[in-house]
Amino acid sequence: MAGGNSDGRGVGGGVALAVVGLVVAYGDVVAVHDATFSVGEGEACAITGPNGNGKSSILMGISGLVRRGGRVEIFGAVAPSGDVRWTARRGLTLVPERRQLYPGLSAGDNILLGCYSWTSSVRKARNSRSFAASLDLFPELAPHLRQQAGTLSGGQQQMVAIARGLASDPRILVVDEPCLGLASAVSRRVYDALARIHQAGTTLIVVEEVPSRALTICTRRVEVRNGVAVSPA
Repeated sequence: MAGGNSDGRGVGGGVALAVVGLVVAYGDVVAVHDATFSVGEGEACAITGPNGNGKSSILMGISGLVRRGGRVEIFGAVAPSGDVRWTARRGLTLVPERRQLYPGLSAGDNILLGCYSWTSSVRKARNSRSFAASLDLFPELAPHLRQQAGTLSGGQQQMVAIARGLASDPRILVVDEPCLGLASAVSRRVYDALARIHQAGTTLIVVEEVPSRALTICTRRVEVRNGVAVSPA
């Protein structure tokens, strides 16, 4: 997807994300015992498994939202543990479970915040290709851009969250449970948008409890059971 920054990031054929022996714990509770897998640049990969088995914790460890053990490489560079700013600058963006929007800000301003991974200039952000592409992805949001995000429907909020992620100009977009609590028609709309993002060249990782839904756009998957990630099937 065309973006707003100009750091020379391109599409290649190498490994976008490599995870080796990932461990994530919350105090004495170990949520992820061992996650080892890789995702190729330009690939679409699903991470599946029952709820409560560590899928979201894997994403939090990869994205730097929590400290972790093991090794994470993003386009060949080793990611520091618990450094979300480094991860964002390297090009990995997480669209978190349950959206995590700022409810008092407008939908448009929530989307605009995605641009702050590559610029602190509001003017540059508003005039960027990243911001324009994120708005074009969900034209049905146009009448609601000035509306407070907290007053939107669940489906509209999910669209805002994905658009915010796209505004960050990601090389890797990681989406956690994109259809949680959504009606079937809205879920299909969300997956149509994710397919467009992937077709434009962005590496895509989708966490899903329902494998068949993710595999409509993903070519393979990583199965997580009891905090262990099995090799992609």
